Parts: sequence; structure tokens; C-alpha cells
Amino acid sequence: MPRPYWGKLARVLLTSATLAPLRLVERTWFDRRVARTAIHPSPVYVHGFARTGTTHLHNLFAQDPGFGFPTTFQGFASPMFLTTRGWLEPLIAKRLPSTRPMDNVAVSLSLPQEEEVALACISHLSPVHAVSFPNRIQEITDKFGSMRLSAHELAQWERAYLRVLRQATLAAGGRRLVLKSPANLGRTSVLRRLLPDAKFVFIIRNPYVTYLSNLKLYRNLLPAYGMADCDWATVAAAVRSNFAAMTRRYMQERSSIPKGNLVEVRFEDIERDPLSELERIYHELRLPGWERARAPIAAYLETISGYAKNRYRIDRSVIDVVNRDWGFAVREWGYAPPDADG
Repeated sequence: MPRPYWGKLARVLLTSATLAPLRLVERTWFDRRVARTAIHPSPVYVHGFARTGTTHLHNLFAQDPGFGFPTTFQGFASPMFLTTRGWLEPLIAKRLPSTRPMDNVAVSLSLPQEEEVALACISHLSPVHAVSFPNRIQEITDKFGSMRLSAHELAQWERAYLRVLRQATLAAGGRRLVLKSPANLGRTSVLRRLLPDAKFVFIIRNPYVTYLSNLKLYRNLLPAYGMADCDWATVAAAVRSNFAAMTRRYMQERSSIPKGNLVEVRFEDIERDPLSELERIYHELRLPGWERARAPIAAYLETISGYAKNRYRIDRSVIDVVNRDWGFAVREWGYAPPDADG
């Protein structure tokens, strides 16, 4: 590891060593309870590539009191989440930024979080680690984004992943989970083998905007969390390759999802008329409780009515790159390059 990153590594190792006793307490007191926890057989997956509106849609679903979800605190404290949630959470919350650096979306330890973050905290088998090692971004995202794992690695991944879901279910009092992780897009068949009656809400966003938004994401995350130098052209190429591989895999696997377990939506439609789109999703997936969920979802929408998205200038070079590498998605969902969008 290059010398400039030694200090960052030392802080990570020191934090890990300090928290080791809490991890031991978690295993001693909660492992059996977690192992006995039954996951609802039909979780709802918000399915989509990074920066396509998955967080917004996940947050909308989370307003339904009938759903449980992994929280941001579980994501970042997964190895000792159940042990520390009563007292460590408020201590961490004091040091948490109020918004995410890449898009100014609100941050809170109680808000929904990708289960992938929790998985990355207890396992090396996650594409999240590409943020720490951007010099290996293509290798890591290719392997874990498309689940190119050995039989042993896949068994390890399944055990760790189901533990995360059981932990979230236990904390949520047994409620059906609503889950989202961009990494899931490339593992639809794996998720369906583990949870055959899972529901999927696939969300797509204008690919030209999605591409630029992903580049902005990495430009914000890598300086903060990276532990190696990176070449930005390599990062951009990995984004393009990962989207193409994962989206093509989803397109191949979606036909195997039973009728009533998959609905596709556009981010732009969710943005334009969220309540109508949510009602359609509940109806097509045969989810109970829309009348119960409508009021809290509407109230939440009022709280974010002043949110301003990032805006991007779509120049000729971006159009050419997206048409070349993601043209199949542009054609499939009928998008066109906007002059500017967010």
C-alpha cells in the first residue's frame, strides 16, 4: 500500500481492534437468535443500477409501517449492531454529516440503507470494497457484481447475506423487508434461489444522466475512502462495463420471475407522480396495505419537496460513450439524451 494511505489504514485497524470486544459480545448473545430468525419469504427488492433512483424509491417504501429494512446504523455497525443499537447509535449520529456528499440526500442512522453495506462489514465478498481499492475496481466489480464466484465463495456469500437479512428481520420485529442494493441487479437468479417468492421493482433512469451521476459518485467517494491511487479513465471504464454486464444479466433473468413478482418503473415517472406509481407497484405486485401506506408516503414527500437534484451537461462525448456501451439499454427503455438533467 502506498505510504500516503498508511495513516488511513492505521485508523481503520485501530477502530477495528477497539470494537473487537463488541463483536464478541454480539456473537455470544445474538448469534443463536439471529440464526433462528425466519426471513419473510417474499421481501421486496428495489432493483436497479447505482444512481438510478433506488435510494429515493427505497425511502418511499420504508414509510409503509408494514415494512422493515436494514438501517444505516446496521449497515455500518453490522458485526455488533444488535448489541450497540441502544447506545452507540446516538454517539455516532453526532459525527454524521447531514447529507450525502454526492447528491445532498439526507443522512440519518435510522434511514434505510443498502444491505450490501452491512454485508461488506462482515465479509470480503462485496463490490463495495472497490471503493477502498479503486486500483482493482474492474476486477472487484466484475467478480461480485456478476457473481463470478467459486462454489466455496458462493456458499460463504449466501451465509453472510442471509445473516444480514435475519439480523434486519429480528430488529424489525419480523416484518417483511424492503431491500435495495445496486449490486443485486447482477444476482437476480441467486436471490430467487434463496428467496423464490421475492418481489422485484426494477427502476431505470436516463442512461446518459446515470453515467455522469456515477462518475460524480466515485469522485466524491474515492478521495475519502480509497486506499490506493486510481486512474479515472479506468474507473469510468469500470462503471460502463459493470452497468452493461449487470443490466444485460437482469434482462436475461427477468423472464424467469413469475408474473406478479416483477414490475418495471422509470425514475422520471416516480419523480413526476410518485403516489400513482407507488399505487401501481403495490397493485401489480399484490402488496397489501396501500391505503395504510399512502398517508405516510405523502407526508414524507412533503418533507422533501424542496430537494434540488444535481444537474448535468450532456455533451457530445458523453452521448457517444453511452450510445456505444449502453445503447442496448437506451433502446430497450426508449431514452434520448437530454440537454441537461439531474
